[in-house]
Amino acid sequence: MLCTVARNAGDEDFIYRCASIPISDQWWWSVSPMHQGRRNFLAQCRQSGNLEVLFRSVVSDLFPGGCRFAGMKTMHVVAAHGHSATQYTVSMMRMLRDDAEAKSKGLETFRGLEAASALTICKLVFCGIIQGMWTHLRHVPLLNTENLVCSSHACPSRGNMGAIYHHQRYGRGWHVNDGDGGVSYLPCVHCWVDYELILFVHLFD
Repeated sequence: MLCTVARNAGDEDFIYRCASIPISDQWWWSVSPMHQGRRNFLAQCRQSGNLEVLFRSVVSDLFPGGCRFAGMKTMHVVAAHGHSATQYTVSMMRMLRDDAEAKSKGLETFRGLEAASALTICKLVFCGIIQGMWTHLRHVPLLNTENLVCSSHACPSRGNMGAIYHHQRYGRGWHVNDGDGGVSYLPCVHCWVDYELILFVHLFD
């Protein structure tokens, strides 16, 4: 209120671009009429390229079935800037496609996140956004046999990931915080990824 220099510095794009705002606060500010000023603050963060705000915004637009083309375009831009949770989401969406090249790119990104020990935090961030949406607005990605990453008929674990997921989640109370959910013993990395795709879809539950 007293320092013009400080006030002007607070209006710099750099400040909006680097602002750290919890996901839950972003959601509440965006829907509550009590927070018009904070909604304007979020809009300025988006315009300035704040990756966390852009990620929440694009997930909120993409999965309730809004403008999917525009959403995926923005998602790829945010992922290209190194935002791990966005990279995780893009990798999952790519591997859910019936496209060998897309699956290969998604798998490469997924393995990079796994090597960086970033998968658990990525799932927690994504889950936090999805669970903040109204249930009836969630556009759940489709998962079927055509989406499988493991295509080897000689693989002994192929096609069993649904049963393993059901056992891990409902049998022993597995939670997203548990990292790989206890399937790191699988010799086939493609089956492990199929398990992760099932988990990704069930993050919408």
